[in-house]
Amino acid sequence: MWNLKSAERLNAWREFRNEINQLPLEDALQKTTHLWSYAPYVNYYLSPDKNPEWPDPWTILYENYYCDIAKALGMLYTLQFSIHGKNLDQEIRIYYHQEEKVYYNLVWINQGKYVLNMIFDTVVNKQQLDKNMILKYAYTSTDLNLDRY
Repeated sequence: MWNLKSAERLNAWREFRNEINQLPLEDALQKTTHLWSYAPYVNYYLSPDKNPEWPDPWTILYENYYCDIAKALGMLYTLQFSIHGKNLDQEIRIYYHQEEKVYYNLVWINQGKYVLNMIFDTVVNKQQLDKNMILKYAYTSTDLNLDRY
């Protein structure tokens, strides 16, 4: 999907969302994590403290630049546009690991029952967060204006 032209990429994303609509939630989460884990990575595209400036899903897919925050947003938007997304409590949570000096840009679903984008291509839960991780930013569905979709 990632090396397609913009319009083809948007169509492939729509087809993917239609596919996960038919799956149980856990399978849909794993497939979503898998898809976005393999999006081409750029070091910096979005700033963690400027969520009002974050692009909508069509812009992200059109521009085809995926920093870790953009990948997390892509996962969240993918789920929001599926039937599963309408019933999920979704957030973007950005943690800083003090010892590793690394940021983790996570998709936090149903109060951390499911956490995406922490471990490559894997769905985990909040129990697997390291105690040295400090929450820096949390953006709820309301903050991200998800109900407009």
